[in-house]
Amino acid sequence: MSRGTDEDWSRLSDIGQTYGATSAVLSALALGGVAVSLLLQARQGRADRIQAIRGFHTDLITMQLDDLPVYLPCWGPLDLPDDTAKRQHIYTNLLVQYAWMGYEIGTIPEPLLRDMLAGMFRGDVARRFWPMARASWAAGTAGTRRGRRFLLVVDEEYARSTPAEPAARRAVSDERPGAVRGPAPVLSYVVLGMAAGVSAGLMWRRRRSARTRENRPGT
Repeated sequence: MSRGTDEDWSRLSDIGQTYGATSAVLSALALGGVAVSLLLQARQGRADRIQAIRGFHTDLITMQLDDLPVYLPCWGPLDLPDDTAKRQHIYTNLLVQYAWMGYEIGTIPEPLLRDMLAGMFRGDVARRFWPMARASWAAGTAGTRRGRRFLLVVDEEYARSTPAEPAARRAVSDERPGAVRGPAPVLSYVVLGMAAGVSAGLMWRRRRSARTRENRPGT
């Protein structure tokens, strides 16, 4: 009887240890799930706050567009010729902000972003806008890796859209007095110098040969 009781207690102990290990694993998984849930809630809360701030910023810009003479001076001077150019500048800023928000959350992939920017920078308004606004955008997007990538993409598309200086204008500028010569004239001078050195060497050898023949006996 005692022997059977000992075996039952041993079996119960093994079963208890097995369930204890399973319970520990389940507790750890539950704790991990709670931690992930809290992390997601924190990220969602931060995203909601960012979205609220951006929405408020958009409302301010909309008010500014509705009554430009009243609200634009509150943002500081804008060195543009007339109200139409100022409205275009502000609206272009909204377009870039829309592109940045879509790229940041993933609804606008990089190929679509580049296509949007290439279309914008084909116009004079966007090409005029970006040099004026880049410093502010760089300060606002430098805090994250994706923000820095966005800034790089905009810079690249702006550089591609900038018209190059015509070749005829460069040629005229090179002919002006005091213009800095490029590498082509320098190469020409080197070639001429080498040719002059070879010619001088040949003349010296001819003269030396002639003198040698004159000094030989019987000549």
